[in-house]
Amino acid sequence: MLQRFVVASATASIAIAFGALALILIPALPIARTYPLTIVWCFVPLAWGIWAMIAPAAWVPTRLPLWGAILGLIAGSLGAFVLNLPLRILDEAASVPVRAVAVVFMAVVYYLLWMVVRRLSVNKVV
Repeated sequence: MLQRFVVASATASIAIAFGALALILIPALPIARTYPLTIVWCFVPLAWGIWAMIAPAAWVPTRLPLWGAILGLIAGSLGAFVLNLPLRILDEAASVPVRAVAVVFMAVVYYLLWMVVRRLSVNKVV
């Protein structure tokens, strides 16, 4: 269980680094507007690690990517609808269908990243 925590946290940390690099490379986004996103990102590795630990035993390791996609749906919904990050970051309101597409996109990205978590936790690389 601890190994899954470590693998999930490390995978999330690497994904955050790539996301931060993308934000730096987009000059149109002022740092002040991306501040809420960076605060949320600070908690992602912890959330991923805990999420990996509470995965149902029957789902580990085969359905771990699906478990991650569920987390992606939760995170995407919180970001797009509850925190309204498009308005906070882009200073422009996004329509509900656009936000729904963002939530689905987040679930797909999380699914793919949790495939990495599954692969690393099965192979005992850590």
